[in-house]
Amino acid sequence: MTFKTIHTSYGLGRIASAEATGTPINLTHMAVGDGNGNPTTPTPGQTGLVRELYRHAVNRVYQDPDDPLLFTAELVVPADVGGFTVRECGIFDQDGGLFAVSNIPDTYKPTDEEGAFSDMVVRLQFKVANADVITLQVDPNVAVATQTWIINNINPASLFPGGTTHQILRKASNADGDTEWSDPDTTNVVVDVIEEKQTLAASQTVVTLAVATTRGAAVYIEGIRIGHEAGVDGWLEDGTDPDTKIVLGQARPAGSVIRVVQNEPLGSVPFPLARDLNLSDVPDKAVARTNLDVFNKAETRQMAPAGQVAHFARGTAPTGWMKANGAAVSRTAYADLFAAIGTTFGTGDGFSTFNLPDLRGEFLRGLDDGRGVDAGRAIGSAQADDFKSHTHQAPTGTGASTGGTDPYEIPPGNVRFPNYDYVAAAPVSATGGTETRPRNVALLACIKF
Repeated sequence: MTFKTIHTSYGLGRIASAEATGTPINLTHMAVGDGNGNPTTPTPGQTGLVRELYRHAVNRVYQDPDDPLLFTAELVVPADVGGFTVRECGIFDQDGGLFAVSNIPDTYKPTDEEGAFSDMVVRLQFKVANADVITLQVDPNVAVATQTWIINNINPASLFPGGTTHQILRKASNADGDTEWSDPDTTNVVVDVIEEKQTLAASQTVVTLAVATTRGAAVYIEGIRIGHEAGVDGWLEDGTDPDTKIVLGQARPAGSVIRVVQNEPLGSVPFPLARDLNLSDVPDKAVARTNLDVFNKAETRQMAPAGQVAHFARGTAPTGWMKANGAAVSRTAYADLFAAIGTTFGTGDGFSTFNLPDLRGEFLRGLDDGRGVDAGRAIGSAQADDFKSHTHQAPTGTGASTGGTDPYEIPPGNVRFPNYDYVAAAPVSATGGTETRPRNVALLACIKF
């Protein structure tokens, strides 16, 4: 069996067109097949493989270093593709036309279910009369480095050339990749410091720092360093503010100069959680909140959004809430609440304020919202006391049975009661308090702002 690669008639036509027009050929995809289970023989008239089983973008198309007219196209069949025997291969241009086709020795491509799997690299070589008609291609989004290429190209000699025995590779600047070989004894150590100077007053022993902190600080008075220790010649941190206050062991003459020198906490390379940045330098705040099991402002708003009404068993409004007492408050200071309720409960001064709902002494009722039980109500509207219409029956007289069946009428007479002896109607006496109400407990109504 002879194995070979040939240009198809389509491919030869593309080469001729490219030489005539100067338009290079872009070879974009390769495919492999199994020849319908039989060996294949490439023919110029082929427009596709006998039975194509896998197609993908080419890994790369490259030129032979010793023969500029010889090109190699490379396809990587990944480990998770297989379960067939590869007998044929083809390469296609950007228009989908079969440019070149080859037959190859039977090679079985297993899958991981069969207990043996790996990537398969298929290379198809072809020659042209003019190397300029082929575009060399390596798509970084597709290219896969083969093991052979890595062994031949990626090694310490190629990554870190130069240097001599015992030298080290170090950064020459902060630019990426800017490195240099140097002897270990040329390494420089740079220490940044913070220095704060103050002038002592008579009898002063406590110094409040504005720039430096007491952490790792050295204290000098009139150029002489005093120890970090108890005693008249030393200094200690203040117990109430140990980071920013120094307590001297004794007072110095008025006008004495005190200097506090401290290693710069950040040095030349910033790190997260610098004290003076107040957590603004945390690189991923969402992950930090998850680790701390806390909510952010937006999540907190969702749990108690502006305009929510709640009752509290206390006489004052908690933080973030105001008493729902009808007060006029600033539209600017309470912008979130104003956006939520607007002037539903009052326009305030009509310009800079708006009113809170006044829920003092009120029972709350759910908005009908189309149900038809309490129709016609607007959000925030109030209702006065009321009773549902009803009647009372007030019999008078002895109430003795007449023994008959005729109905008797109570004057002025609309209600009839049979079999009872009635005389004129008597008034019903009033009973009850000043309002209609159920049993209740008084709590403080507040609104979230």
